[in-house]
Amino acid sequence: MIQHVHRKLAKSLPAVPEVSIPISSLLQTTTESVLHVRLRFGTVLLAGLIVMSAVRPDSIPAQVLIAAPAPLCFDRSGLIYLKIRRLR
Repeated sequence: MIQHVHRKLAKSLPAVPEVSIPISSLLQTTTESVLHVRLRFGTVLLAGLIVMSAVRPDSIPAQVLIAAPAPLCFDRSGLIYLKIRRLR
């Protein structure tokens, strides 16, 4: 039954152009390198607080320096850059 549905879907879809890489070939290529960079907003804000407190010690109250690290460290929002290079 599933094979019939798959065949009908395959017939209804347009033909794959010759220049595209088939999925089976994509899965079989080996990975040359992976670059994964994660920049968390909480870490950037915490580093900014530390730098500001070092440059101007009286500009940031002590209560902020004590209370800020916990919520900023548990904040998981940020930017992720992922680059995968494959061998041809």
